[in-house]
Amino acid sequence: MKRPNFFINITLGFLVKIFAYLKGQRIIKKCRIQGPAIILSNHTSFYDFIYTSAAMYPHRISYLAAKKMFYEEPTGFFLRLARAIPKSLMQADPIATLHAFRILKKKGIVSVFPEGQISPSGRSLTPAFAIAKFLKKSNVNVYIVKHMGAGLSNPPWSKKTFRGKVDTIKELIITQEELKSLSYQEIYQVVCDKLYHSESEYNKEQLYQYKLNDISNLENVIYQCPQCFHEGLKSSKHQLICPSCNHTLTYDSYGLINAKGLDELFQNQEIVVRKEIDSNPNYQIEGHARLMSFRNYRLVEVGQGVISIKRFEYTYKGTIDSEYKELKFNVSSTPTLPSDIGRNIQIYEGDNIYQFEMDIKWLPTKMVHVGEYLYLINKKK
Repeated sequence: MKRPNFFINITLGFLVKIFAYLKGQRIIKKCRIQGPAIILSNHTSFYDFIYTSAAMYPHRISYLAAKKMFYEEPTGFFLRLARAIPKSLMQADPIATLHAFRILKKKGIVSVFPEGQISPSGRSLTPAFAIAKFLKKSNVNVYIVKHMGAGLSNPPWSKKTFRGKVDTIKELIITQEELKSLSYQEIYQVVCDKLYHSESEYNKEQLYQYKLNDISNLENVIYQCPQCFHEGLKSSKHQLICPSCNHTLTYDSYGLINAKGLDELFQNQEIVVRKEIDSNPNYQIEGHARLMSFRNYRLVEVGQGVISIKRFEYTYKGTIDSEYKELKFNVSSTPTLPSDIGRNIQIYEGDNIYQFEMDIKWLPTKMVHVGEYLYLINKKK
């Protein structure tokens, strides 16, 4: 891979450092990091790449980033400028791994977000077990650069900034020597323990206040009324309102909703979904969607139809390139559904992406709950 211009890298890195500082980032725990090394970071905000780059300045780091992001502008432009490594989501990607190891052999620093996607609730998602194998094979020091408050300052469900503090820690978590003796399971456990973060749990201790803004689109993360279980809440300034029973949920400057963490309400929704599935052996959920996929290196609409989830498979029935087709995907090979909040769910198969843009904006979040639970059921079987 071609190395970026040194002057451009230093100049842009410095600007990123200033930008992150102005947004409220402070490094509260430091350690010296030298290549070759792997940096692991949690993922609660679209700004995590900026906060990690700022924390690592003046070191240049190479990111493993979702291949889909390279097809989006302006994100793709900056990723290519930074010589980021495109990686297929939710599946093995030998080419991306090879590129990463080449960088490490040149004493470079590789950054990985093991969760694979942004957490919609501010609580860490479960990393893929493959991260343990990747680290074991890399045979270099492993560090964590973890951000606390990023998901409250720039929550993934909003394009607005809720200005406030972002604490970052830098820590060595596994040495090169320890990697040699630790098992895959032991490595994985260290990663999970060190990566874990809950924005609400952390801020209940710190009591940082964040500037309040309109919370539109949060109704597509917390879509269910905790009182009457109606699905489809309405947002109004700082509140979510149930149109069925008028129960009101108020978002405050600490990032809490009626004094509860967003992740707690999110988990409660998940529990309700699992009870629905357990009580109905023929459980099914479906919705109308526009299908997006790659064409000529761009992500474009290629058809429309209905995406449904049953016990053992995902099914799409509709048009693709003006022809009627039916697609089936095995639930047991899909641990989770990447999702853009209030927009879509995504299924990856080889180099193909099937992105389903839903008509009902809160439905992608419920489908994520359903898909993850059905994967666990099938895995146990």
